[in-house]
Amino acid sequence: MMADVAWLYRSSLYRALFPGMLRLFVPAHVRLYRLFRGRVVGRLSQGFTPILLLTTLGRRSGRRRTQPVGYVRDGPAFLIVGANGGLTSDPGWVFNLRARPEADIEVGAGRLHVRAAILTGDERARAWREVTAQCPFFDVYQGAVRRSLPVIRLDPR
Repeated sequence: MMADVAWLYRSSLYRALFPGMLRLFVPAHVRLYRLFRGRVVGRLSQGFTPILLLTTLGRRSGRRRTQPVGYVRDGPAFLIVGANGGLTSDPGWVFNLRARPEADIEVGAGRLHVRAAILTGDERARAWREVTAQCPFFDVYQGAVRRSLPVIRLDPR
């Protein structure tokens, strides 16, 4: 069923409209998440995946950037995927984490400082299986793009 929607993420209309929708949606989502401590807007619509707020430092600007990101728990760590809504490039926060792997996250009312590791090889494969077992729509995103979606582990410091 979900594989039937991969065409949507490849469509030129989606790719033209989605980035603008994110620019409108993300600031409101962040404010609502913080206001209600993740209880009201703490899940993504696809499979009701839990959301955390990820705050990185801009690799060029040095400014703090906060994004809602779906996650899967992996022991004490958090796994996140740079799907960017099925768009052709990685989200900006992935580039920020590559440049500076330190970040802050908010999970519900809690705040943590984390160190990010972009997973490769067998470690990425294991994490991808874990993520897609809980959030199968990431397989749909992967099927819609030619790039390999980055999987990032966030380890609390």
